[in-house]
Amino acid sequence: MSTTQPNEEIVNRYAIKLTLAKQLVGSMIVVVRTPEEAYVAEAAGARAVIPWPMWHTAYKSAYGLMHGPSLNMIRGIMDRVAIPVFGRIRLGHIIEARAMEGSYVNFIDECELLAGMTTTEYISKHKFKSPFIAGVLNLKEALLRIKEGVSMVRTNIKKGEDEIEINHTVTIVHNIFAEIKELCEMDETTLMHWATKHKIPIDLAKMVVRLKKLPVPFFAASVIMSIDVAQLMLMGCDGVIVSPRIFGTPNPETRLNDISIALKNYNDPDALASLIENTGGYGQVFAL
Repeated sequence: MSTTQPNEEIVNRYAIKLTLAKQLVGSMIVVVRTPEEAYVAEAAGARAVIPWPMWHTAYKSAYGLMHGPSLNMIRGIMDRVAIPVFGRIRLGHIIEARAMEGSYVNFIDECELLAGMTTTEYISKHKFKSPFIAGVLNLKEALLRIKEGVSMVRTNIKKGEDEIEINHTVTIVHNIFAEIKELCEMDETTLMHWATKHKIPIDLAKMVVRLKKLPVPFFAASVIMSIDVAQLMLMGCDGVIVSPRIFGTPNPETRLNDISIALKNYNDPDALASLIENTGGYGQVFAL
């Protein structure tokens, strides 16, 4: 009995964390720098926010390395909004993860943007009560992160939150769904070989084949254009993470509202036409 209890506890805890993550499906998570920005995001329909200290490029220029926001900043944002708040930590930093959990953040993002440690290993997340999210470049990375215990995955962020690289994001999304399609076409022997080669549990690989998608919510990161959000949702994403750069546009409230519309109406031609008109044209990032 004693040998099975820990496993049962981990399974039950993971089910709870996955349920929490699935509540964000179909929504936007917005990266914010102030409690006021968090309030604006919540009013526009965001279901979660991620505190971030300042423009990524400006911070790196000033301090050389990127560090996460202070706990005081995170608590200030938690006091301002009623929606979940994410806390970001460095890759593999168990102590930072424990500190975030002790600060009662709702989710933890093991983030590649932060100044790295001496290890590239990710945290085993199964013993944590808080759900985790992490960035991925391909299907192998996504399944390894799920094996470690993430409840959500997002596209990898290449340079910084204020660098809008939609080509990078779309390429990752396209490649992951193409790899899932290839996985679904494998016979049992080939699937077993693929899973063994990449150190993926075969049951997890079979789950992907059965679902024809990742078994956890998959979000596209660093977006700002509503029409791009519609494209990413059509490709199969479960939601988006909006860049803080949106607050540098002339009318961020309108932009965020348009993203909410795109998330719900990405198959509606009339709604899409209105989004392009509101944006001021194809690819106009700073149009009114």
